[in-house]
Order: sequence, then structure tokens, then C-alpha cells
Amino acid sequence: MVAAAVALLALAAAVLLARWWRDTTTGAAFLTDYPGTVAPPPGAPEGFPAWLSWTHYLNAFFLLFIVSSGLHIRSRTRPIAFVTRRNRGPLRTTRPPQRLGIHTWWHLVVVALWVATGLVYVVLLLASGHWARLLPTEWAVVPNAFSAGVQYLSLDWPAHDSWRSYNSLQVLFYSATVFVAAPLALLTGLRLSPVWPRGWMRATGLLGDVTARRTHAWVLWYYLAFTAVHVGLVLLTGMRENLNGMYAGVEDATSWLGFAVFAASTLVMVAAWVLLRPPAQTSIAERVADVRRLPTPPA
Repeated sequence: MVAAAVALLALAAAVLLARWWRDTTTGAAFLTDYPGTVAPPPGAPEGFPAWLSWTHYLNAFFLLFIVSSGLHIRSRTRPIAFVTRRNRGPLRTTRPPQRLGIHTWWHLVVVALWVATGLVYVVLLLASGHWARLLPTEWAVVPNAFSAGVQYLSLDWPAHDSWRSYNSLQVLFYSATVFVAAPLALLTGLRLSPVWPRGWMRATGLLGDVTARRTHAWVLWYYLAFTAVHVGLVLLTGMRENLNGMYAGVEDATSWLGFAVFAASTLVMVAAWVLLRPPAQTSIAERVADVRRLPTPPA
């Protein structure tokens, strides 16, 4: 409670500071020189193709279960079942499979689906040329990102035209999320998973136990914070236009089609959240692995 109050006070102070600074001569001149957006390279594509909409949604869908299962693992709650991979067929290994709690097993399953979605996204991003909208291509993006941040903080939003280009702050955060946070999450997750070779295990160092766990946890909290801010700004800075672009693939600031698709997809995520609880996860695991259910503890 105290931390939340301090955070709110700090945010209020930052808003007041940003509003004061942009009204000064120096601040006004800076915002004029750096409006917050750098034009993408000539020939960069516009709009949101269907593959971008689908991978965006699947990324959010799998991330929901990655975060929930990760929080279960961090809380060290007692799993209702343990899963052991069947050591046969193409997955046969000389080392006996490791027994995993259902939370860890489910975490690895949804991470594998998330990584597959991410690989499809990156390949199509590079092949289609849409990378030019996502990756910074000149140093001017840095002062423009600062400018966009000041404008957001002052509650006077920067110019918005995501159909053609993101503002510089979006470029930095989107590219960092895709090309820094995601690989970091995958690398540290592999380090903490049973597939990591025992000969490469270290207690300390860059890929030591402590460093890997701390980094993995920081990436988890980054994704939570990024998602909260991202969704909030999408809804506050032209909701219908933003949702029409991402969910309906049309440039339209008045239609409710994108919102309808967004609402339906959110209901699917809510339904999946309710249905795919640990008992359902255990039933899924029993179809592909050996499962030992634990007796329900006495009330």
C-alpha cells in the first residue's frame, strides 16, 4: 500500500514537471525541434497485415499463461500433479526424463508455443519489410523518444499515426520488447529449464543460477508493466482507430469493428483462463506424458 502511494505521488510529480517544462522556452523549443516521431525509411510498408494481427493476438494469449504459470512457480505453491516425459520415439534420450510439477510443465508448453509464434512473426517481419517501422534506423530517434515521453507525461499526447509510423518512444520500446526482452526471457528460461546441459551448469557468473533467476524475474515484471502501459495507451489515444488498425486491418477512426474483434478475442482469453486451470492442464498432460496426481490435502 505504501509503495503504491509513493508510486502515485511520483507519477503526479512527473506529470506536473512535464507540464511545467514543456511550457518553458527551452521545453517548447525542444518539442518543436523534436516532435516525437522520426519518419521510417523510404518505401517502408504501411498498415497492419493479417499476419501481424494474428501473431500479436497469439503472443498476448500465450503470454497470459506464461505469466500465470511463472507466478505459480515463483510462489512455490504445491502442484496438484507431477509430469514425466515419456522417454521413447524421437524424444528418447540417454538421460532419464526429469519429473516436473504441473506448473513448470505447463510453463514450458506455452513458452514453446510462444516461441513458435515469435519465430513466425520475426520471419514475416523481416520478409515483408515491416521491420523498418519497428527498428530505429537513425540516432534522432533518441531525442524524439524523450520528446514523446514528455508529451505522454504531460497528458498532451504526441501526434499519432501508427498506420504509417510509430512515434519514437514506441519504436524503442517495441523493438526492445521483441529483440531484447524476448530473447533474454528465452535464454534465461532455457538456462533454468531441464533441457540445459548439466555440463554448462554454473552457480555464479553470467549464466549462473542466481543471475538467470533474477534476470528472468525482471523480464517477467517488464512484460507485465509493458502490457499494462501498452493496453492503457491504446485505449486512451484513439481507441477505435488503434483497434481498427491492429484487429481489423483498416484505417478507420469511427468504425467499431476493431473494438468488436478485440472484445471477442478478450472474451476468448477470459474463457481460456477459466477453463485451462491446473486440473485441465493435468488432463492435457496425461495425453502426452506420465502423470502422477497428488491426493487433495485435507480441509
